[in-house]
Amino acid sequence: MNIRRILATTVAAAVTAPAVLLSVSPASAAEARPAAPSQKSTYAELEKAAADATKAYDTAVQADSDQQALLDKLMRDDAPEAKPFRDAVAATEKAGTAKEAADKAVTEAKAKLTELPATASPQEKAAAQKAVTDAEATAKEATAALKTADAKKKSEQRALEDLRIDALRKGNAASKAKKDAEKAKKDADAALKAAGECVWQTGVSSELKGLPAEVVAGTTVDFSFRVSNGTARVVDLNPLFFVHTAQGKAQWLDGTVWKELPDEPSIVAPAKGVKGGSTIEVKVRLTVDAKAKAGKGDALIAGNASDAYNPCILGPMKGYTFKVLPAGSKPAGDTAKPQPVEDKDRPTPPAKPAAGGSTPTAQGGAAATPVTATSATGALAATGSSSAMPQLALAGGAALVLGAGAVVVTRRRKSTDRA
Repeated sequence: MNIRRILATTVAAAVTAPAVLLSVSPASAAEARPAAPSQKSTYAELEKAAADATKAYDTAVQADSDQQALLDKLMRDDAPEAKPFRDAVAATEKAGTAKEAADKAVTEAKAKLTELPATASPQEKAAAQKAVTDAEATAKEATAALKTADAKKKSEQRALEDLRIDALRKGNAASKAKKDAEKAKKDADAALKAAGECVWQTGVSSELKGLPAEVVAGTTVDFSFRVSNGTARVVDLNPLFFVHTAQGKAQWLDGTVWKELPDEPSIVAPAKGVKGGSTIEVKVRLTVDAKAKAGKGDALIAGNASDAYNPCILGPMKGYTFKVLPAGSKPAGDTAKPQPVEDKDRPTPPAKPAAGGSTPTAQGGAAATPVTATSATGALAATGSSSAMPQLALAGGAALVLGAGAVVVTRRRKSTDRA
Protein backbone atom coordinates (compact mmCIF):
# COMPACT_ATOMS: atom_id res chain seq x y z
CA MET A 1 0.00 0.00 0.00
CA ASN A 2 1.47 3.35 -1.05
CA ILE A 3 0.48 6.16 1.25
CA ARG A 4 1.59 9.78 0.96
CA ARG A 5 0.52 12.33 3.52
CA ILE A 6 0.15 16.04 3.76
CA LEU A 7 1.57 17.64 6.81
CA ALA A 8 3.49 20.83 7.30
CA THR A 9 3.52 20.78 11.09
CA THR A 10 4.56 24.23 12.25
CA VAL A 11 5.01 26.23 15.38
CA ALA A 12 2.18 28.43 14.14
CA ALA A 13 -0.13 25.44 14.17
CA ALA A 14 0.87 24.65 17.72
CA VAL A 15 0.14 28.22 18.71
CA THR A 16 -3.33 28.13 17.14
CA ALA A 17 -4.15 24.87 18.90
CA PRO A 18 -5.48 25.08 22.47
CA ALA A 19 -2.92 24.85 25.23
CA VAL A 20 -2.24 21.34 26.46
CA LEU A 21 -0.96 20.44 29.88
CA LEU A 22 0.74 17.11 30.38
CA SER A 23 0.07 15.17 33.56
CA VAL A 24 3.34 13.36 34.16
CA SER A 25 3.88 10.92 36.95
CA PRO A 26 6.88 11.61 39.24
CA ALA A 27 8.59 8.48 37.96
CA SER A 28 8.29 9.38 34.30
CA ALA A 29 9.29 12.98 35.07
CA ALA A 30 12.44 11.77 36.76
CA GLU A 31 13.24 9.45 33.89
CA ALA A 32 12.69 12.06 31.18
CA ARG A 33 15.98 13.05 29.65
CA PRO A 34 16.85 16.77 29.50
CA ALA A 35 17.15 18.42 26.11
CA ALA A 36 20.59 17.98 24.63
CA PRO A 37 22.60 21.23 24.49
CA SER A 38 22.70 22.76 21.04
CA GLN A 39 24.60 25.69 19.61
CA LYS A 40 22.38 26.08 16.57
CA SER A 41 19.82 28.84 16.31
CA THR A 42 16.21 28.25 17.14
CA TYR A 43 13.58 28.77 14.46
CA ALA A 44 12.42 31.94 16.23
CA GLU A 45 15.98 33.25 16.19
CA LEU A 46 16.28 32.44 12.49
CA GLU A 47 12.99 34.22 11.85
CA LYS A 48 14.26 37.29 13.67
CA ALA A 49 17.59 37.11 11.84
CA ALA A 50 15.77 36.96 8.49
CA ALA A 51 13.52 39.87 9.46
CA ASP A 52 16.50 41.90 10.67
CA ALA A 53 18.44 41.07 7.49
CA THR A 54 15.51 42.19 5.35
CA LYS A 55 15.25 45.43 7.31
CA ALA A 56 18.99 46.00 7.01
CA TYR A 57 18.85 45.31 3.28
CA ASP A 58 15.98 47.76 2.79
CA THR A 59 17.92 50.38 4.74
CA ALA A 60 21.05 49.71 2.66
CA VAL A 61 19.09 49.99 -0.58
CA GLN A 62 17.67 53.34 0.51
CA ALA A 63 21.08 54.58 1.67
CA ASP A 64 22.65 53.57 -1.64
CA SER A 65 19.89 55.29 -3.59
CA ASP A 66 20.24 58.47 -1.51
CA GLN A 67 24.01 58.49 -1.89
CA GLN A 68 23.87 57.99 -5.64
CA ALA A 69 21.34 60.80 -5.93
CA LEU A 70 23.64 63.09 -3.91
CA LEU A 71 26.59 62.19 -6.12
CA ASP A 72 24.59 62.90 -9.27
CA LYS A 73 23.57 66.29 -7.85
CA LEU A 74 27.13 67.18 -6.85
CA MET A 75 28.39 66.37 -10.33
CA ARG A 76 26.12 69.01 -11.88
CA ASP A 77 27.62 72.47 -12.48
CA ASP A 78 24.52 74.12 -11.12
CA ALA A 79 24.62 72.21 -7.82
CA PRO A 80 24.23 74.50 -4.79
CA GLU A 81 27.45 73.01 -3.38
CA ALA A 82 29.29 74.23 -6.52
CA LYS A 83 28.23 77.87 -6.08
CA PRO A 84 31.38 78.96 -4.14
CA PHE A 85 33.50 77.59 -6.98
CA ARG A 86 31.30 79.25 -9.60
CA ASP A 87 31.61 82.57 -7.74
CA ALA A 88 35.40 82.13 -7.50
CA VAL A 89 35.64 81.46 -11.23
CA ALA A 90 33.61 84.59 -11.97
CA ALA A 91 35.78 86.64 -9.59
CA THR A 92 38.95 85.32 -11.25
CA GLU A 93 37.66 86.19 -14.68
CA LYS A 94 36.77 89.71 -13.47
CA ALA A 95 40.21 90.10 -11.89
CA GLY A 96 41.83 88.89 -15.09
CA THR A 97 39.92 91.48 -17.13
CA ALA A 98 40.94 94.21 -14.65
CA LYS A 99 44.58 93.14 -14.89
CA GLU A 100 44.48 93.21 -18.68
CA ALA A 101 43.07 96.75 -18.55
CA ALA A 102 45.72 97.82 -16.03
CA ASP A 103 48.51 96.32 -18.12
CA LYS A 104 47.17 98.11 -21.18
CA ALA A 105 47.03 101.36 -19.23
CA VAL A 106 50.70 100.95 -18.27
CA THR A 107 51.66 100.31 -21.87
CA GLU A 108 49.73 103.37 -23.06
CA ALA A 109 51.16 105.58 -20.31
CA LYS A 110 54.68 104.50 -21.16
CA ALA A 111 54.03 105.14 -24.82
CA LYS A 112 52.85 108.69 -24.10
CA LEU A 113 55.91 109.32 -21.96
CA THR A 114 58.17 108.10 -24.73
CA GLU A 115 56.39 110.14 -27.38
CA LEU A 116 56.80 113.48 -25.56
CA PRO A 117 58.68 115.94 -27.78
CA ALA A 118 62.00 117.39 -26.72
CA THR A 119 60.26 120.70 -26.33
CA ALA A 120 57.92 119.29 -23.62
CA SER A 121 57.90 121.28 -20.45
CA PRO A 122 59.04 119.82 -17.17
CA GLN A 123 55.43 119.86 -16.01
CA GLU A 124 54.36 117.79 -19.02
CA LYS A 125 57.17 115.30 -18.48
CA ALA A 126 56.31 115.02 -14.76
CA ALA A 127 52.63 114.43 -15.54
CA ALA A 128 53.45 111.75 -18.08
CA GLN A 129 55.79 110.03 -15.61
CA LYS A 130 53.15 110.20 -12.89
CA ALA A 131 50.63 108.57 -15.26
CA VAL A 132 53.10 105.71 -15.81
CA THR A 133 53.71 105.35 -12.05
CA ASP A 134 49.98 105.38 -11.27
CA ALA A 135 49.24 102.85 -14.05
CA GLU A 136 51.98 100.55 -12.80
CA ALA A 137 50.60 100.77 -9.24
CA THR A 138 47.14 99.95 -10.49
CA ALA A 139 48.54 97.06 -12.55
CA LYS A 140 50.39 95.78 -9.49
CA GLU A 141 47.17 95.83 -7.48
CA ALA A 142 45.32 94.12 -10.33
CA THR A 143 48.00 91.43 -10.49
CA ALA A 144 47.71 90.83 -6.75
CA ALA A 145 43.92 90.74 -6.97
CA LEU A 146 44.09 88.23 -9.83
CA LYS A 147 46.51 86.08 -7.85
CA THR A 148 44.19 86.18 -4.84
CA ALA A 149 41.15 85.36 -6.98
CA ASP A 150 42.96 82.52 -8.72
CA ALA A 151 44.06 81.07 -5.37
CA LYS A 152 40.46 81.32 -4.16
CA LYS A 153 39.27 79.59 -7.35
CA LYS A 154 41.76 76.76 -6.88
CA SER A 155 40.79 76.42 -3.23
CA GLU A 156 37.09 76.24 -4.05
CA GLN A 157 37.83 73.80 -6.87
CA ARG A 158 39.71 71.51 -4.49
CA ALA A 159 36.89 71.78 -1.96
CA LEU A 160 34.30 70.85 -4.58
CA GLU A 161 36.46 68.00 -5.87
CA ASP A 162 36.96 66.75 -2.30
CA LEU A 163 33.21 66.92 -1.77
CA ARG A 164 32.58 64.97 -4.96
CA ILE A 165 35.31 62.43 -4.19
CA ASP A 166 33.91 61.95 -0.69
CA ALA A 167 30.44 61.44 -2.17
CA LEU A 168 31.87 58.98 -4.69
CA ARG A 169 33.70 57.12 -1.93
CA LYS A 170 30.54 57.00 0.17
CA GLY A 171 28.58 55.93 -2.90
CA ASN A 172 30.95 53.03 -3.45
CA ALA A 173 30.71 52.11 0.22
CA ALA A 174 26.91 52.30 0.07
CA SER A 175 26.86 50.08 -3.02
CA LYS A 176 29.11 47.55 -1.29
CA ALA A 177 26.99 47.72 1.86
CA LYS A 178 23.90 47.05 -0.24
CA LYS A 179 25.57 44.07 -1.89
CA ASP A 180 26.72 42.72 1.48
CA ALA A 181 23.24 43.27 2.95
CA GLU A 182 21.69 41.47 -0.01
CA LYS A 183 23.98 38.48 0.53
CA ALA A 184 23.23 38.50 4.27
CA LYS A 185 19.51 38.60 3.49
CA LYS A 186 19.80 35.70 1.04
CA ASP A 187 21.81 33.70 3.58
CA ALA A 188 19.30 34.43 6.36
CA ASP A 189 16.35 33.58 4.12
CA ALA A 190 18.07 30.35 3.03
CA ALA A 191 18.79 29.39 6.65
CA LEU A 192 15.17 30.04 7.61
CA LYS A 193 13.89 28.08 4.62
CA ALA A 194 16.21 25.16 5.40
CA ALA A 195 15.09 25.15 9.03
CA GLY A 196 11.46 25.24 7.94
CA GLU A 197 11.76 22.17 5.73
CA CYS A 198 10.21 19.05 7.18
CA VAL A 199 12.74 16.75 8.84
CA TRP A 200 12.46 13.02 9.35
CA GLN A 201 12.62 11.83 12.96
CA THR A 202 12.21 8.17 13.80
CA GLY A 203 12.25 9.02 17.51
CA VAL A 204 8.72 10.41 17.25
CA SER A 205 6.79 7.15 16.99
CA SER A 206 3.12 6.26 16.88
CA GLU A 207 0.82 3.25 17.00
CA LEU A 208 -2.81 2.20 17.33
CA LYS A 209 -3.70 0.13 20.39
CA GLY A 210 -6.61 -2.30 20.40
CA LEU A 211 -8.01 -1.69 16.90
CA PRO A 212 -9.76 -5.00 16.02
CA ALA A 213 -8.79 -6.77 12.84
CA GLU A 214 -12.55 -7.39 12.33
CA VAL A 215 -15.41 -5.02 13.17
CA VAL A 216 -19.02 -6.26 13.03
CA ALA A 217 -21.67 -4.01 11.52
CA GLY A 218 -23.96 -2.56 14.16
CA THR A 219 -21.30 -2.53 16.88
CA THR A 220 -18.96 0.02 18.46
CA VAL A 221 -15.33 -0.75 19.16
CA ASP A 222 -12.98 1.18 21.41
CA PHE A 223 -9.26 1.58 20.81
CA SER A 224 -6.66 4.34 21.13
CA PHE A 225 -3.68 5.88 19.42
CA ARG A 226 -0.40 6.61 21.11
CA VAL A 227 2.36 9.01 20.09
CA SER A 228 5.72 8.89 21.85
CA ASN A 229 8.55 11.37 22.06
CA GLY A 230 11.55 9.08 21.96
CA THR A 231 13.96 11.95 21.38
CA ALA A 232 16.04 13.79 23.97
CA ARG A 233 14.25 17.07 23.26
CA VAL A 234 11.04 18.73 24.38
CA VAL A 235 8.66 18.77 21.43
CA ASP A 236 5.10 19.72 20.58
CA LEU A 237 3.33 16.61 19.30
CA ASN A 238 0.83 17.00 16.46
CA PRO A 239 -0.61 13.54 15.79
CA LEU A 240 -1.91 13.03 12.26
CA PHE A 241 -4.77 10.53 12.57
CA PHE A 242 -7.45 9.06 10.32
CA VAL A 243 -9.91 6.17 10.40
CA HIS A 244 -12.55 5.41 7.79
CA THR A 245 -15.18 2.88 6.84
CA ALA A 246 -17.86 3.16 4.16
CA GLN A 247 -20.69 3.28 6.71
CA GLY A 248 -19.09 4.20 10.00
CA LYS A 249 -18.47 7.08 12.36
CA ALA A 250 -15.29 7.62 14.37
CA GLN A 251 -14.92 9.77 17.46
CA TRP A 252 -12.14 10.70 19.85
CA LEU A 253 -12.38 11.49 23.54
CA ASP A 254 -11.63 15.11 24.45
CA GLY A 255 -11.60 14.90 28.22
CA THR A 256 -15.18 13.75 28.90
CA VAL A 257 -16.60 14.76 25.52
CA TRP A 258 -16.62 12.54 22.46
CA LYS A 259 -15.87 14.52 19.31
CA GLU A 260 -16.37 13.37 15.76
CA LEU A 261 -13.27 12.80 13.68
CA PRO A 262 -13.08 14.52 10.28
CA ASP A 263 -13.27 12.21 7.28
CA GLU A 264 -9.75 13.15 6.26
CA PRO A 265 -6.30 12.98 7.86
CA SER A 266 -6.31 15.63 10.60
CA ILE A 267 -4.31 16.85 13.54
CA VAL A 268 -5.94 15.34 16.62
CA ALA A 269 -5.15 16.27 20.25
CA PRO A 270 -1.95 18.27 19.77
CA ALA A 271 0.16 18.35 22.92
CA LYS A 272 2.68 21.06 23.76
CA GLY A 273 5.89 20.64 25.73
CA VAL A 274 6.14 16.85 25.65
CA LYS A 275 9.39 15.83 27.31
CA GLY A 276 11.72 13.18 25.98
CA GLY A 277 10.58 9.71 26.95
CA SER A 278 6.92 10.72 27.37
CA THR A 279 3.84 9.50 25.53
CA ILE A 280 0.34 10.82 24.86
CA GLU A 281 -2.57 8.45 24.41
CA VAL A 282 -5.99 9.38 23.00
CA LYS A 283 -9.08 7.18 23.18
CA VAL A 284 -11.03 6.51 19.96
CA ARG A 285 -14.24 4.68 19.21
CA LEU A 286 -15.63 3.49 15.89
CA THR A 287 -19.30 2.77 15.29
CA VAL A 288 -20.30 0.85 12.15
CA ASP A 289 -23.85 1.11 10.86
CA ALA A 290 -25.92 -2.06 11.29
CA LYS A 291 -26.72 -2.02 7.56
CA ALA A 292 -23.10 -1.81 6.52
CA LYS A 293 -22.03 -4.40 3.98
CA ALA A 294 -18.93 -6.53 4.29
CA GLY A 295 -15.83 -4.61 3.30
CA LYS A 296 -12.70 -3.05 4.64
CA GLY A 297 -11.73 -0.06 6.70
CA ASP A 298 -8.55 1.93 6.89
CA ALA A 299 -6.67 3.85 9.55
CA LEU A 300 -3.37 5.66 9.72
CA ILE A 301 -1.36 7.41 12.41
CA ALA A 302 1.76 9.54 12.21
CA GLY A 303 3.59 11.06 15.14
CA ASN A 304 4.47 14.45 13.76
CA ALA A 305 5.92 17.18 15.93
CA SER A 306 7.71 20.50 16.14
CA ASP A 307 10.32 21.96 18.46
CA ALA A 308 12.24 25.17 18.92
CA TYR A 309 14.51 24.29 15.99
CA ASN A 310 12.23 22.52 13.53
CA PRO A 311 8.64 23.65 12.91
CA CYS A 312 7.93 20.48 10.93
CA ILE A 313 9.14 17.12 12.25
CA LEU A 314 7.68 14.09 10.48
CA GLY A 315 7.52 10.88 12.41
CA PRO A 316 7.07 7.58 10.54
CA MET A 317 3.54 6.74 9.48
CA LYS A 318 1.72 3.51 10.20
CA GLY A 319 -1.20 2.27 8.15
CA TYR A 320 -3.80 -0.26 9.32
CA THR A 321 -6.59 -2.15 7.56
CA PHE A 322 -9.46 -4.05 9.14
CA LYS A 323 -12.41 -6.04 7.89
CA VAL A 324 -16.04 -4.99 8.26
CA LEU A 325 -18.22 -8.08 8.87
CA PRO A 326 -21.99 -8.25 8.33
CA ALA A 327 -24.23 -7.74 11.35
CA GLY A 328 -24.46 -10.81 13.57
CA SER A 329 -21.01 -12.11 12.61
CA LYS A 330 -18.59 -13.35 15.21
CA PRO A 331 -15.16 -11.65 14.97
CA ALA A 332 -12.01 -13.67 15.53
CA GLY A 333 -10.82 -11.24 18.19
CA ASP A 334 -7.48 -10.41 16.63
CA THR A 335 -6.11 -6.84 16.55
CA ALA A 336 -5.20 -5.02 13.36
CA LYS A 337 -1.52 -5.01 12.54
CA PRO A 338 0.45 -2.14 10.98
CA GLN A 339 0.78 -2.49 7.24
CA PRO A 340 3.89 -1.66 5.21
CA VAL A 341 3.72 2.03 4.32
CA GLU A 342 5.78 3.72 1.67
CA ASP A 343 6.11 7.44 2.34
CA LYS A 344 7.53 8.79 -0.89
CA ASP A 345 8.19 12.20 0.67
CA ARG A 346 10.81 10.62 2.88
CA PRO A 347 12.55 7.30 2.29
CA THR A 348 12.66 4.91 5.21
CA PRO A 349 15.95 5.62 7.02
CA PRO A 350 18.27 2.71 7.75
CA ALA A 351 17.89 1.16 11.19
CA LYS A 352 20.58 2.19 13.66
CA PRO A 353 21.48 0.45 16.92
CA ALA A 354 19.81 2.23 19.82
CA ALA A 355 21.21 2.70 23.30
CA GLY A 356 21.59 -0.64 25.02
CA GLY A 357 22.22 -2.50 21.78
CA SER A 358 18.62 -2.76 20.59
CA THR A 359 17.76 -1.93 17.00
CA PRO A 360 14.77 0.39 16.43
CA THR A 361 12.34 -0.36 13.68
CA ALA A 362 11.59 2.03 10.86
CA GLN A 363 8.72 3.32 12.98
CA GLY A 364 11.02 4.74 15.67
CA GLY A 365 11.78 4.11 19.30
CA ALA A 366 9.51 2.30 21.72
CA ALA A 367 6.94 4.27 23.70
CA ALA A 368 7.80 5.17 27.26
CA THR A 369 5.54 5.90 30.22
CA PRO A 370 2.12 6.99 28.89
CA VAL A 371 1.12 10.60 29.57
CA THR A 372 -2.43 11.76 29.00
CA ALA A 373 -2.70 15.08 27.12
CA THR A 374 -5.23 17.28 28.87
CA SER A 375 -6.23 20.91 28.83
CA ALA A 376 -6.46 23.18 31.86
CA THR A 377 -10.07 22.05 32.30
CA GLY A 378 -9.12 18.37 32.24
CA ALA A 379 -10.28 17.79 28.66
CA LEU A 380 -8.08 16.71 25.82
CA ALA A 381 -7.04 19.57 23.57
CA ALA A 382 -9.64 20.39 20.95
CA THR A 383 -8.50 20.00 17.38
CA GLY A 384 -9.61 19.55 13.81
CA SER A 385 -8.48 20.34 10.30
CA SER A 386 -10.36 23.62 10.34
CA SER A 387 -9.19 25.12 13.66
CA ALA A 388 -6.16 23.41 15.15
CA MET A 389 -4.25 23.03 11.91
CA PRO A 390 -5.23 25.48 9.20
CA GLN A 391 -1.99 24.65 7.41
CA LEU A 392 -3.20 21.10 6.77
CA ALA A 393 -4.51 20.79 3.22
CA LEU A 394 -5.11 17.96 0.81
CA ALA A 395 -3.25 18.44 -2.45
CA GLY A 396 -5.44 19.76 -5.21
CA GLY A 397 -8.39 19.84 -2.81
CA ALA A 398 -8.91 16.13 -3.29
CA ALA A 399 -9.90 14.09 -0.27
CA LEU A 400 -9.23 10.38 -0.19
CA VAL A 401 -9.05 7.73 -2.82
CA LEU A 402 -10.56 4.63 -1.25
CA GLY A 403 -10.37 1.22 -2.81
CA ALA A 404 -9.17 -2.27 -2.03
CA GLY A 405 -8.34 -1.13 1.48
CA ALA A 406 -5.91 1.55 0.31
CA VAL A 407 -5.89 5.12 1.46
CA VAL A 408 -3.95 7.60 -0.64
CA VAL A 409 -3.21 10.95 0.96
CA THR A 410 -1.00 13.55 -0.69
CA ARG A 411 1.11 15.82 1.42
CA ARG A 412 1.96 19.27 0.17
CA ARG A 413 4.70 21.18 1.93
CA LYS A 414 4.33 24.91 2.01
CA SER A 415 5.93 27.78 3.86
CA THR A 416 3.85 28.98 6.76
CA ASP A 417 3.26 32.67 7.62
CA ARG A 418 4.76 32.93 11.07
CA ALA A 419 4.21 36.60 11.53
